[in-house]
Amino acid sequence: MSDVLDGVGNWRLWGRMGWAEVRRRYRRTLIGPFWSSLSLGFFVGTMGFLYAALWNQAPESYLPFLCSGMISWVLVSGLVTEGCSTFITNSGLLTQTSFNFSLLACAQVWRSLITFAHNLAIYVLMAAALSVPLRPETLLLLPGLVIIAVNGVWAAVLFGMICARYRDVQQVVSSLLQVAMFVTPVFWAPEQLGHRGQYLSNFNVLFHLVDLIRSPLLGQAPALLSYAVGVVMAIVGSAFTFWLFRKLRCRVVYWL
Repeated sequence: MSDVLDGVGNWRLWGRMGWAEVRRRYRRTLIGPFWSSLSLGFFVGTMGFLYAALWNQAPESYLPFLCSGMISWVLVSGLVTEGCSTFITNSGLLTQTSFNFSLLACAQVWRSLITFAHNLAIYVLMAAALSVPLRPETLLLLPGLVIIAVNGVWAAVLFGMICARYRDVQQVVSSLLQVAMFVTPVFWAPEQLGHRGQYLSNFNVLFHLVDLIRSPLLGQAPALLSYAVGVVMAIVGSAFTFWLFRKLRCRVVYWL
């Protein structure tokens, strides 16, 4: 409990660590983290017209749907994949000094949110070009990000511990997420597949997390089921991770 309270409460340190990592990754580049945003924008711009033709939809309505879904998916999947290496990439720090594990998880989540903010610029430009209306429901993006951030912290601690012990898990998670991207309604809407699409979305927790971001960006309120799933995941996941963290915290350094 001391590790969690001290780590989460020291927001100045994990805030600086997350920002410094973003700067380190894009050091000596011209536009820094906007390179990933340009890559995402190029993907949406090229594949959007193709999928709009396949789904028989107007590009001006499908492109915002695809762009908002992609930046949401990049955030959600990035929290999981990068969470797997939270402790591994900081092994030198953990093995040499006494450091809060939860602080590293918060820094990793903050870094992902910074990247999301850069990717959000692509959607803002596209929404302005296609005259997507800005509605009061757009403000619901903020509580959605809070729910996702809380889930990201416990996911980083949980997968960080598991992958520190079993390094193959990181590759398994990455492979599963690649398949999950096509099963999750990111490129398509659940209504397009009828009842089968509803089943795939209702029982897909990743879709509910994506919906917490995509719906506000499209000027819609997320479904109450998405809020319920996100909150339940935050409570149950945090409780289970804390229980496991109490048992395995002293062993993580030896696994590194």
